[in-house]
Amino acid sequence: MSEQRKTLAVFVSTMAFTGFFPIMPGTVGTIWGLLLWYATTFTKQPLIFQTILAAVFFLLGLIFCGKAEKDLCKHDPGSVIVDETAAAFLTFLGVHFSLWTAIIGLFLNRFFDILKPWPINKLQKLPGAWGIMLDDTAAGIISRLILGAIIYFCPQI
Repeated sequence: MSEQRKTLAVFVSTMAFTGFFPIMPGTVGTIWGLLLWYATTFTKQPLIFQTILAAVFFLLGLIFCGKAEKDLCKHDPGSVIVDETAAAFLTFLGVHFSLWTAIIGLFLNRFFDILKPWPINKLQKLPGAWGIMLDDTAAGIISRLILGAIIYFCPQI
């Protein structure tokens, strides 16, 4: 990793440089979000704590992603994964932990993040950190709504 890439913005945006994982870095970011969700549900944190944590990750992305984009000399670099982490955490916000909810939520989140159907694809075109963060946030919200519906109709998962 070059000196140019060793900045605080890159460190935060790549989730401690794990976004440089050579295979599926976006999925690595999603797994970070899944681990955060597991940690907050395992320790029985209240929904308000989870909501504040989701907001903190979103704000970290807004603060650092635009700078990381400049430091890495690339528009919406794949190594910037704090957006996937924040979106995955949104996908699971307030959901009980089970293996099925983890698998389904992970699949939904990656599906909408990768496919970027309308209106998600429009958000990605916003400049800088807003474009990086909002498309994934929308994917996380849509995934959460669908996951919530699945849990409602199949409460045994």
